[in-house]
Amino acid sequence: MNKKEVAHIRKQFKLDNHLMNIYDILNVYIMKETNEIYHWERNPFGLVDREKQELYMGNFKKLLTGELDHKLFELKFQEEAEDQKDPSRVLLHQAIQTGDPDEWQDLMLLLVDKMMADTMYERDTVITFVRGQYYRPTKARNDEAEETGNDEVFGHPFILCSVNSTEKQRKALLFDYVEREFKYNIIVDPIIKLSTPEQGFFYPSVTDNYSDVNRLLYCTGKSNDPNERFISGS
Repeated sequence: MNKKEVAHIRKQFKLDNHLMNIYDILNVYIMKETNEIYHWERNPFGLVDREKQELYMGNFKKLLTGELDHKLFELKFQEEAEDQKDPSRVLLHQAIQTGDPDEWQDLMLLLVDKMMADTMYERDTVITFVRGQYYRPTKARNDEAEETGNDEVFGHPFILCSVNSTEKQRKALLFDYVEREFKYNIIVDPIIKLSTPEQGFFYPSVTDNYSDVNRLLYCTGKSNDPNERFISGS
């Protein structure tokens, strides 16, 4: 996977883009105390509030931003032992092929179990998955020619995973314009830090503009700081 191919995919994560369809989004909330799934929910991405869609799109673009071999690492799956149950390579390959949202959801939840097996999160964490398809024109468009704008395109199914930590809201004094009084901020809901994804992946990777199901693109939030446990689990 080269810089140009990553840039093309990253550019597609924007609203109202006819070259990108996101079908479903799955959010999984992990409690730090137990390192277990506290809650999960799946929704068709098109039914998510537009404001939330914009936040997610920003998160996905941020995840895919960075230099190759510094923040983005193309990884090839290793051959797992025959007795290993549900290797990640198999789960992802099944998930990319299925058209059933329920089956995709179940496969992603199995993948979460594998991701958490050897990892302890310091804070409550949200793992987000989306499945969709992006499109690449099969030929470069000639702007000087009379084009209809409907060049032939080829679809690439994909799964993207983003891991984001949470933080507690700071205590604050607020002014209520309606009641005209000062109030103490008692909101206890944690904030999901979508602007700073910690790690994740894009599957499948791309080789010479073709999807490569034997590889994935691992993304880390800090340069030259890949999470070996996360990588080995994927």
